[in-house]
Amino acid sequence: MQVSLSITPSNFPSLSPFHQTTTHPPSKLLSTHQKPTHNHSLHTHFSPLHAAKGSGFLSAIGRAIEEEEYRKARAEVNRKAVDLEGYSIEGLSIGGHETCIIVPELKCAFDIGRCPSRAVHQNFLFITHAHLDHIGGLPMYVATRALYSLKPPTVFVPSCIKEDVEKLFDIHRALSEVELNLDLVALDVGDTYEMRNDLVVQPFRTHHVIASQGYVIYSVRKKLKKQYIHLNGKQIEKLKKSGIEITDTILCPEVAFTGDTMSDFFVDPRSADALRAKILITEVKCHVLAFMLIFLLTFFFYAS
Repeated sequence: MQVSLSITPSNFPSLSPFHQTTTHPPSKLLSTHQKPTHNHSLHTHFSPLHAAKGSGFLSAIGRAIEEEEYRKARAEVNRKAVDLEGYSIEGLSIGGHETCIIVPELKCAFDIGRCPSRAVHQNFLFITHAHLDHIGGLPMYVATRALYSLKPPTVFVPSCIKEDVEKLFDIHRALSEVELNLDLVALDVGDTYEMRNDLVVQPFRTHHVIASQGYVIYSVRKKLKKQYIHLNGKQIEKLKKSGIEITDTILCPEVAFTGDTMSDFFVDPRSADALRAKILITEVKCHVLAFMLIFLLTFFFYAS
């Protein structure tokens, strides 16, 4: 049996951290020399629910929780990376604030967030989509690399936003009068780009409210074709010198990153390589509202 809980403004205070409380003008107070117009006793009904509605309580709680979550998550950037399958995974992901995932062994970062310092030293940057919490630090990333005399980075973006990203850099060049050199590469789903001799990258489709894509980085391996396995070293060398292709190219998905996506990604047949990668990095957002609901229900229970 499926049970749903509906909370409406008429019977429960808004749980949104951006809820704006309404301020009512203060009622006139009777002075000690005035007589009440009626002999009836005036009873004021007060409850925690009304107190919460009439104050900035919920807004303050929401902001405090979000700020504390962000502060803690930002601090994680300076902590030890998570070691998985021979790779160190660093960075942070805070919904609506900042996302930047770093894989130093591949010299790459996925999305740039607000440009954490560790990301500056990565030569490759993969942008999944154009929301500011994922792309906002891009000009700073390029500018800081130039400041440190690092080579211009290679930045990958969905092809549909490349023109706008170029305009963004033109604006910053005009404002700051600096060069801001980078290799901006537009990739469509299904395209392949060679990062180095033993690494290639391919985008895959993700499902977000704006145009988006994830990325899979593959290791490239050469495997001797079956028909030549029985040959000795000299025979294989002779075939190579004659120009015969004696190996098959094998792509092994190493690291995949989805960025923001809905669950449709997991059932999309085109996501097969991302799902079988050694490491799949995806984002899960747990909204502050759930915590606030538990807090408020507990508060009202003990206050009643």
